[in-house]
Amino acid sequence: MANLEHKQAVLKLIFEAGLTEDGKMKTKSKTYRNINGAATADQLEIVTTTLKSFTSSPFINAEKIETMNLN
Repeated sequence: MANLEHKQAVLKLIFEAGLTEDGKMKTKSKTYRNINGAATADQLEIVTTTLKSFTSSPFINAEKIETMNLN
């Protein structure tokens, strides 16, 4: 029987970074590694709110990205 084993989780915050020459929005991101895989959405929201306050760039989105090993 196959099992999934937590390997790593990261929190990625995405911000606006201006406009391109043709008027499309550019983005930039900041990734925070070693996030607890069991972190709840509420806990991640608190962390995201705190971290996004350190920049003046407009906040777009946050993503939790998990990597798992299949055994």
